[in-house]
Amino acid sequence: MIGIRKNEYPSKKTVNLIIHEKTISSPTRAIPVFLGFLAVLALFVKFGVMVPLDRMYAAQAALGQVQSELDGYIQYNRDYDEVRERYSQYFSDYLNEDEAVLQDRLEVLNLLEERVMNRADIESISIRGNVCRMVITELPLYQVSAIVEDLEESPLVQYISVSTASTEKRADNEAAQSQQSVSADLTITLTGGTS
Repeated sequence: MIGIRKNEYPSKKTVNLIIHEKTISSPTRAIPVFLGFLAVLALFVKFGVMVPLDRMYAAQAALGQVQSELDGYIQYNRDYDEVRERYSQYFSDYLNEDEAVLQDRLEVLNLLEERVMNRADIESISIRGNVCRMVITELPLYQVSAIVEDLEESPLVQYISVSTASTEKRADNEAAQSQQSVSADLTITLTGGTS
């Protein structure tokens, strides 16, 4: 037999239309969430904004102090070029390697003035590197060798060669006819300067 099933209807006969829902907007939930948000915001402001700002202000203060020190040093050294120029007259640290081995030109000219100009007329002088070329005129041949010997005694001179010499007769008087006037081209190799 087939059983007949009875339809059952819901047993609840009343409807409650007042619903009491707990949402995020309820004060019991909103206040703790808001306080948690404020705590996270305070931590973010403290470590994400204030600490970097404090570091930036400290760095700016340090930069200002260093900048003022630099300005003081610049002011203190404003005459550096003038002092260096005066100092370099006495020391050759400013010279490059090639210039440092050259003899001081003033010393060479003083040597030539002391040992040659009082004995002979100098027609020309040229100095390139550590080689001085000089043409002297109007003197007897024996004086050329005396000048060469005198120059070779100087510590500035390495060696000297007389590359050309020409003679011409002087006819001032009969006694001078036996003497010959000479023009000599001297090549003076100088020793190396300060290094």
